[in-house]
Amino acid sequence: MEKSDLCVARQKLLVPIEDYSGAFALVPPPTPRFIQLTGIHNELIRAHEALSALKTLTEQLPNIVMRTLDRREAVRSSQIEGTNSDINDLFAYEATGSDEGLPSDVLVTLNYVKALDHGLKKVRRIKGALTNGLIKELHSQLMNGVKDFKGTPGEFRKKQNWIGGFKIYDARFVPPPACKVQDCMNDLESFLHYTPGEDDQISIVLRMAIAHAQFETIHPFIDGNGRVGRLLLPLMLAAEGYPPIYLAGFLISNKKAYYDALANVQLQEKWSDWVTFFATGVEEAAHESMMTAKELLAILDRWRIAVDELRLRSDSVINLLPELLIANPVVTVNQVKDVLGVTFPTANAALAKLKEMGILVQTDRQRNRTFIASEVITLLDRPIDDLKLGYTYI
Repeated sequence: MEKSDLCVARQKLLVPIEDYSGAFALVPPPTPRFIQLTGIHNELIRAHEALSALKTLTEQLPNIVMRTLDRREAVRSSQIEGTNSDINDLFAYEATGSDEGLPSDVLVTLNYVKALDHGLKKVRRIKGALTNGLIKELHSQLMNGVKDFKGTPGEFRKKQNWIGGFKIYDARFVPPPACKVQDCMNDLESFLHYTPGEDDQISIVLRMAIAHAQFETIHPFIDGNGRVGRLLLPLMLAAEGYPPIYLAGFLISNKKAYYDALANVQLQEKWSDWVTFFATGVEEAAHESMMTAKELLAILDRWRIAVDELRLRSDSVINLLPELLIANPVVTVNQVKDVLGVTFPTANAALAKLKEMGILVQTDRQRNRTFIASEVITLLDRPIDDLKLGYTYI
């Protein structure tokens, strides 16, 4: 990070780093409560329209659909950081409790699921729950049991870090020294508790863009900052009664643009470019969630019709499996037995019937046999690029 890379205003915020002679870190200014934006009004409007449309749809959706989308986000957000686990691996791990035959980083992805679940429950239950305390809790869950993590889970860093480059002198960006992190995070926490006034209405999409950029600029943890920063986004929405939207698919498809737009804020204070990029991501992510949710419901309807045509008793176990499989598209016999409270032979027979009907495929990759609803897995694996705009609102 060369001084010449920074705009004049940010050059004044550079401070020397005690343990790295000749290197400088940036202490960011307070989280902006107002940004002069030009030419992006339409992008923000479209993002809010998409959010409103998603809210209308999700009010009619069963929780099983949102659970499935939560897990896809966990996979995508972790993949941005270089993990290899895919959606099938995550569901297999949840079904079996074993990582046998799975990528070694599947635990990292499952930790994301647990952190997301924890955060969503907390912000929906407690007003003002978006605090530094919660941010530390999220980080603690994300890093729990991760072998190559060298810091303390749930604690702000005690030493200098940097972004890009093997050495700090080659870094693309150097966040504030550790001694400045707490003050910077206290300021961000106050922004997360923003209450709109008559003269300073800041839309939720704009606030999300500002908060994410500021968090990544502070980089308060030794590792895991990207995942925590992305976790904040659905939590900010949920805290205000919106359904969570998940941006990781959009960010994976536009990874270079994502990092470039963030860097332009960090180094040059080019907020308009970042907010334009972010608002476009919100719009696309909301539409993708709506389309995927509708397709999951269509799969569920087809399965129900196929099961109804068997003309079994209404209380037959097989009638309960379609909903279970939308939320858990990889299952074991023991899992179905425990969830539905039936015997092993009954669960086994029901799964075998769905396999015969082509709804499930069986794999012996795990020590326990697993049954996979491959139609759901294929849908969840679909890149966001396959859905590019041309959306219509509902």
